[in-house]
Amino acid sequence: MSDHERASIEMANPGRLATLLRKEREALIDRWLDRVLNDPGVPTANKLGRPALEDNMPVLLDRIIERTAGGDFDVDDLSDGSGRHSVGAKEIGTAHAEHRFDVNYTAEETIRELSIFREVLLELCAENRIVLTLDESKVVHLAIDEMMAVDAKQLETQVFSRSEQVMAIVAHDLRNPLNIVDGYAQLLKMDPAPGVVAAAQAIERSTKQMTRLIEDLLAMSQLELGHMSIQQQEADARELVTEVLDQFRHTANRKGIALTSHLPEREVLIGCDPLRIEQAIGNLVSNAIKFTPHGGRVWVELERTGTRVIFRVCDTGSGIAPEQRPQVFRPFWQGGEAGRHGVGLGLAIVRGIVDAHGGSVSAHEAPGGGAMFCFTLPVLEEARSSKSFRIGRPSR
Repeated sequence: MSDHERASIEMANPGRLATLLRKEREALIDRWLDRVLNDPGVPTANKLGRPALEDNMPVLLDRIIERTAGGDFDVDDLSDGSGRHSVGAKEIGTAHAEHRFDVNYTAEETIRELSIFREVLLELCAENRIVLTLDESKVVHLAIDEMMAVDAKQLETQVFSRSEQVMAIVAHDLRNPLNIVDGYAQLLKMDPAPGVVAAAQAIERSTKQMTRLIEDLLAMSQLELGHMSIQQQEADARELVTEVLDQFRHTANRKGIALTSHLPEREVLIGCDPLRIEQAIGNLVSNAIKFTPHGGRVWVELERTGTRVIFRVCDTGSGIAPEQRPQVFRPFWQGGEAGRHGVGLGLAIVRGIVDAHGGSVSAHEAPGGGAMFCFTLPVLEEARSSKSFRIGRPSR
């Protein structure tokens, strides 16, 4: 028998991968650890001892050895019953991820570490002139892929959690000095000197604008992360509109803008989170005032049609070009030729709040050529129950 024929028989031996891994188990682990400890993409590894790094890898190797030892499996044997193929490494991946995050590993480092493990394992096979069969390759790659899938989910959770923490810290650190500034503005307003009072009022308006921006940033962060809850209760839609218009009356007067409403004579009961709906109406009214020139008009209409309530916020500004209207509810959207400016979160937040209440929102041309934003909500008997929701991301 020639050497080539003998090598072919050895390579066809169904248990050869398991035999190699049993024989080279410790050497494989050592080589992987050395590579990880010296890899700049896994800096946290340098702070840990070898036993701490080794934790779950021997178990993963045992799983691969177990599945390749008999060599009598086929593709169907790798199914976990969910339509995907599996070698049962998810519990190992979960433990691995938990251990890594306990010692302040980032998910990126964990995934990099598993990638190195895959490379070293395949290098070992190549050095021993073992060409993996299709089934062996599936076992090896699926085992590691399952672990990495767990870590990838940890990565996504970690990124979102970090984002939420940053937003909470920023909001807290900004609110405190703003509260102090606003407090001193209230003291200054007690001064009888006209100039001092005017200055205090200007400070007060600025702090309110900054506070509103902070609230928008927090709301958008909660929408992205799916952590904003809707607490439903009975409310009269007319009162919500009136409350919002009272908040913006002074701003409109300063610009010489007529701020009016057209409301039904009888109450219009809806099931909603009143604070959130006021926030949605407020964002629309704020935009309308911002983009309406001096001497213009902004008005809010409320109409009940069947089982729906329609809110309309209209202005006599420059309006929004028809081709731009489908884009205006995207986060951070900026109108170009229409001259709209700002952070670009207000309308995205409106959409998120309205969607969560089972409604819909759209942009149109107002009578006279300005902008008109409409959103609908179900009347009380049709309203949804309280729920959590997200915007811009598929539910997990």
